[in-house]
Amino acid sequence: MAPRSLSSISAVRKQNLLVEFSSLKSASPQGVFLSLTPGDATIWSGVIFVRKGPYAPSILRFHIYFPPKYPVLAPMVTFSTDVFHPLITPLTTYLYTTDIQDGGLPPGGFSLRHGFPLWFGRSHAKLPTSEPGTASQDCSSTPRQTSTSANNCNSMNSSAKALSTGSSAGHLSAKASHPTIYEVLRYIRSAFDDETVLDLTPLEAAANPGAWHAWRSYRIKAGVILPPEIMDIKSDHDVVSDGGNETNSSQGVLVGYQALAGGTSASTQARRPGEWNWEGVWEVRAKRGIDGSIAESALFGKEAGDDLIRFLKLGDDEVEDLKRTIRSLADTVNQPKVNV
Repeated sequence: MAPRSLSSISAVRKQNLLVEFSSLKSASPQGVFLSLTPGDATIWSGVIFVRKGPYAPSILRFHIYFPPKYPVLAPMVTFSTDVFHPLITPLTTYLYTTDIQDGGLPPGGFSLRHGFPLWFGRSHAKLPTSEPGTASQDCSSTPRQTSTSANNCNSMNSSAKALSTGSSAGHLSAKASHPTIYEVLRYIRSAFDDETVLDLTPLEAAANPGAWHAWRSYRIKAGVILPPEIMDIKSDHDVVSDGGNETNSSQGVLVGYQALAGGTSASTQARRPGEWNWEGVWEVRAKRGIDGSIAESALFGKEAGDDLIRFLKLGDDEVEDLKRTIRSLADTVNQPKVNV
């Protein structure tokens, strides 16, 4: 009888997840809080407090689902907070891709393709690394590479290397070992508080192509030089709405784009998604999501649902009392021990 791999035994797998969870108690990315689902170590609930960057000061709820073959296969990350983000599918749509290893992201699904190419076979060829801790783009292997984009490739590689030297860049390097859940959480957080992460995300890795185009328009308006578009949304993504109102038109343009960009006339239906006027779209949609995430109804009301992580609405006096208690406990712990 062939020996069974220990990692495939459910008890050992559960213990490995519990060890990873315990390690985060002392080394969790700042602003990220997690809770285990009682009786099921494969489902984690989390909250991210975005304290800086384009999505501050949003408070975002998410869940992590670990497949039986984790860490060989990537975990599934879904956000229950509605947020307009290039890496998150809208809560009312599904994203389908031609890569059989990706499958389909569910509503609110977070795309890990760009951050962790080792988990997604086709993406691995697009992000080779020359040394640990650096990220680069192989221009010679990039499909649909034009002469103009080839001239800009050196600039894009420089930006990628600059990102890899920062605090949120370790996740972009293709390591021999499987990524840790700490690296996954750090990458997710950086996607909300570090503009460079979104700037370097290619269209093929976007979970919400509309948000991707809107973000690029927002950054270009701000004078930021972005990597060239190298992928065509028509060939790599199909967005299908639950209600059937976001399907491909005969011209190869997504109807959902027409509604978002505000154009449905015959003269505009022939335009490709990248040709829509996205000016101002990201600012409006992102602000709406940020405001909604910190609304009292989302934090304390029925919209919070039955999430394991819940918030208490406290008055100013109660908050001050709580702060004094925390400071007192911290002072007690930090007091030097006296040897008798």
